Amino acid sequence: MWRNATEEHTRLLGAVANGDKGAFTRLFYLFHQELGEFVYRLTKSREISEEIVQEVFIKVWTQRENLLTIRSFRAYLFIMARNHTFNALRDETRKMFLSELRHYDEFTDGDDASVTREELYQMVEKAVALLPPQQQKVWKMSKEEGLPHQKIAELLNLSPLTVKRHVSLAMASVIRYVKNHSDQIAVWMLIVFQLD
Repeated sequence: MWRNATEEHTRLLGAVANGDKGAFTRLFYLFHQELGEFVYRLTKSREISEEIVQEVFIKVWTQRENLLTIRSFRAYLFIMARNHTFNALRDETRKMFLSELRHYDEFTDGDDASVTREELYQMVEKAVALLPPQQQKVWKMSKEEGLPHQKIAELLNLSPLTVKRHVSLAMASVIRYVKNHSDQIAVWMLIVFQLD
């Protein structure tokens, strides 16, 4: 519907750029369902998808004065949604990781623990920074962005088996690094949770 720019579409974007809330509502209804389905395919969560679509349209509205400088509004909208989705997945993965590490306290003496959750997380980040570039890229897509191996394989033009191997090698390197820079409890926690 929006693949080819028309005068009507240009007028609608112009009206939104000038602050016309009714035009913005029409724009929202033109795209929200398709955009929501796109985001849902990446997140597999209706709730997260709805939040991302709302965030994207809020950004469209707050930056509406730039709408007429965009060559393809549809491409702009979907790229923005993809970026918001990857950021949300990364944040969710990080929250899950830290949430899993809360169990760490059950195996330590609280304040007397030799390694805190945050220190362990920082050690993991340092270990990841030392990985070879391809392993680092695959690790971040898998563990931080939460992408499945098949999707990573498609995006990087690799086989799923190669992606799995990169993740395994990266995990071994991270565990080795933590083992050399921490105590056995921290290593045990990494092995138990496997950061996934």
